[in-house]
Amino acid sequence: MMMIGTMRINVIVAALAGLFTFALSIGNNLFLSTCLKSTYSFLILFVLTFGFRWVLGVMIGAEHAAGGASYANPSTESSIGQSLDMSTPDEDEETRELMKANLGSNNSSLSNEMQFSPLNPPKLVTKNNLDPEQLAGALRRMSED
Repeated sequence: MMMIGTMRINVIVAALAGLFTFALSIGNNLFLSTCLKSTYSFLILFVLTFGFRWVLGVMIGAEHAAGGASYANPSTESSIGQSLDMSTPDEDEETRELMKANLGSNNSSLSNEMQFSPLNPPKLVTKNNLDPEQLAGALRRMSED
């Protein structure tokens, strides 16, 4: 039988439930009744948290059993996934030669196929001498639509 977490979780959850019950009950009940309800709430949630932790332990235990993981030697598995190596490896001579060969073959194939030429879009031309009658006609047609 395996449980997830510690008794501290039970105490924290039960204490929060007791305080919440006390805060909601103090305005409507006598002080003694409020304390009794808070105590009941504390005890019920304390026991329910044990059940919840046990169910989680069984589910995780079954998941590890189905996945083939064993708890026989946890020291070998404990370091897996705990660190991240952020360094890049040094470039060795073979990698540099391979990059030079790829750059050389790409340049020669590109020069044979086509050369780069920047895009030359046509310039926009503004018309300064517009006929007022044509503009009025265009506005009339647009307003009719």
